[in-house]
Amino acid sequence: MKYFALFFFFLFSANVIFVNGQDSLPPYSKDRVVGFSIGFGTHIPGADMKNRYGSTLCFSLSGDYLTASNWAFSPEFIYFFGEKIKEDVLAPYRSANNSIPGDDDQIADIFIRERCFWLGIMMGKHFPFGTTSRTGIKGMIGGGIFQHQIDFNDLRNSVGQVRAGRYVGYDRLTRGFSLKETVTFKVMSSNKKLNYEIGLDAIQGFTSEVRAINFDTGLPTIKNRLDLMFGARIAWNISFFLASQSQTVYY
Repeated sequence: MKYFALFFFFLFSANVIFVNGQDSLPPYSKDRVVGFSIGFGTHIPGADMKNRYGSTLCFSLSGDYLTASNWAFSPEFIYFFGEKIKEDVLAPYRSANNSIPGDDDQIADIFIRERCFWLGIMMGKHFPFGTTSRTGIKGMIGGGIFQHQIDFNDLRNSVGQVRAGRYVGYDRLTRGFSLKETVTFKVMSSNKKLNYEIGLDAIQGFTSEVRAINFDTGLPTIKNRLDLMFGARIAWNISFFLASQSQTVYY
């Protein structure tokens, strides 16, 4: 958080330098912008979360609104998915050769995966690099819901422990309020056709496990967790520019 605060101070200082040149900006640079973004990236877990999961990929969707004075607002959804689970919740049912016998007297084809999402609202400021372009640095901060759990894929439906809803005793479903900070390099081309951003994310989840007890251990679930995620994303912006002032048309 300290580094984010320093970064926002730097961005604010940079904006003060450019503010005197706002009147000379081309009409495009004073347009309001609405649209949505589609993104893809990768993240790594921290704090309590790193003891359960490895790195993940993610897919994101967000709405975008940028005012004429470059204030930014955005509802955002990020879906994380990963294959590395460090906490083997099916360990009590594995045989000596590390396989899980199925109800059909064959070795079960079962896979466990991470599934996670963040849903919230972001707000912040966009700082153009100069007076002739709107490309620049955008800093955002927001709050929302952070949830993660273990997902089971039993190809033959042969493991009774995770069949017909019994997986709720093993899925480690975890949910809670979270903060999120994002800093992006935002490109807005002068012809308005190429708009994208490359950014860094940080999520701090103040979560608790939802289930009352874990079936594999017989122990109560953890009610106070700190789940962190850090990563990078690239997002394609589909933008619509709303002119903020009348323009002269020459024939």
